[in-house]
Amino acid sequence: MKRHIGLIALVAVSLGAAARDVTGQAVAQGAERPVLQFRIEGRHTESDEAWAKTFGMFRKCPELCDEIWFGTGFGMPTLEKHREYAARIGRASKDVASLGWKSGLQIQATIGHGGPFCDGYDYSGRNWTGWTGSTGVEDKYCSCPRDPRFLAYMRAVARIYAANHPASVWIDDDLRIDNHYPASRGSLDGCWCKKCIADFNAETGGTWTRETLAAAARKNARLRIAYEEFAIRSVAAIARAIAEEFHAVSPETMLAIQHGTMATRTINAIVDAFRDVCGAPVGYRLGTGAYYDVNPNEQILKSLSAARCRRDFKRPERISLWTSEIACFPRTYGSKSAQTIIMEGFTGLVFGLDAASALVVNYGKESEEVYLRTRLKPMADAAHVFRAYAKSCAGTVPAGFASDAQVNRLYAFAQCGVPVLFGPGKTLGTLSNGEIAFDRCRVTSDEVQKLRDALDARAGGTPAVLESPFVGLVMPRVAADGSLRNVALLGLRLDEQGPVRLRLRGVPENATHAVWREIRREPATLPIRREGGICRVDVPSIGVWTGGFLEF
Repeated sequence: MKRHIGLIALVAVSLGAAARDVTGQAVAQGAERPVLQFRIEGRHTESDEAWAKTFGMFRKCPELCDEIWFGTGFGMPTLEKHREYAARIGRASKDVASLGWKSGLQIQATIGHGGPFCDGYDYSGRNWTGWTGSTGVEDKYCSCPRDPRFLAYMRAVARIYAANHPASVWIDDDLRIDNHYPASRGSLDGCWCKKCIADFNAETGGTWTRETLAAAARKNARLRIAYEEFAIRSVAAIARAIAEEFHAVSPETMLAIQHGTMATRTINAIVDAFRDVCGAPVGYRLGTGAYYDVNPNEQILKSLSAARCRRDFKRPERISLWTSEIACFPRTYGSKSAQTIIMEGFTGLVFGLDAASALVVNYGKESEEVYLRTRLKPMADAAHVFRAYAKSCAGTVPAGFASDAQVNRLYAFAQCGVPVLFGPGKTLGTLSNGEIAFDRCRVTSDEVQKLRDALDARAGGTPAVLESPFVGLVMPRVAADGSLRNVALLGLRLDEQGPVRLRLRGVPENATHAVWREIRREPATLPIRREGGICRVDVPSIGVWTGGFLEF
């Protein structure tokens, strides 16, 4: 299928005021958002040979992504080593540009991820104090966020890579106040080295030592929170330093953060630092975990949780690009299948995210042939459905029933085929806890249908209602004028399902046919049957654990 070049061009983010889409989210003027992003680590560009093998895979599946994120590596090598990496990334960026891809950058190590995760990486550039826990244990792989030698190093690293003028720069999730093993084991949050304690005392007028402050903070919640806020400011200062260097050298580069969904205070502080520097909305790649498809439901739940995070995010106008983490570790053949990767990413788009960012290959773990055959080519085969869906969804919002129930409980209910809002969208009404307790595993398909019809009637007519036995998720998208643009279906049964009949409202009056676009299958044109204000479309079959969308 011909590439939709307009969809894949990630242009420089405007420094002017941000426009808003119909969800109220900020969209940078003059920028087109990528739909599919692909991440690689520093080892993929650590030598010309490594990059040649990596690019050899990419060249065989040019539909794979819209933007690639080159990694700086997990170590802290000398600045000269970083210059060598940056030079190779610059040459590699020209290669991927020949495929129509944009080049982004992920700074894989700021504070550092901690051992033993980082065993074997180059730390020859490190000459500063390590991250220290309240117990006095120092992590040799991580850094005190306030050590001036470390901050100078991070500024220099940022300047080196900014010279490549990447489309975007993504700071990794090690920019956090916890989980720096072994220093964090049994420790209160934050770095507790001599420098940090001295700076905290200077701010507060205290005379604490590490031991006395830790003992008091364990007993006094207000003091503990005060130190956590101090630690968060320390972390945000690193983000600000990196942002300032990038913005000075490459102001067109979009600033962005990779993080989970729980560290709200830290994330907000980093986003604010970015916004203060660049004056424009920033990117946020959210999510963590679910790295294996032993239970594929975990991947669906992860994307639904990310959509919920977007819905509940305070001041969402600060974010212009919401992209979900799709990852496995250590990225061997058995850790995650291509279909799980695809479904995880598609679920995020259906429920309100903008893009999917995949980290699913690891240089030297599997052969290029295995990665290409079992991951990259299947992902490339699915790419045209992702791009078509993103294009179809422009200017629309999801429309479904709202609930504040836990995501896993709501997911169990939503598999009845009732449109539910995990992320932002247009509310058709609120579901009670009693309604969500409906157990689709223990009732007949007729009882499921009665539930769908009852909710449809209570809402005064919903955009899309299933009229067939179906286990999975359904989500209609409506435009600002109320017209129905598309309906996504995710079949979550371990067998083919079909035919699947949909009762539809708001279908454009001139539409006589709909196009069903299923992942990794050819599109099918289906007739629309009109009965007054109601339309019906039959989808002949939906495959095993897959998804697609009906477009009008």
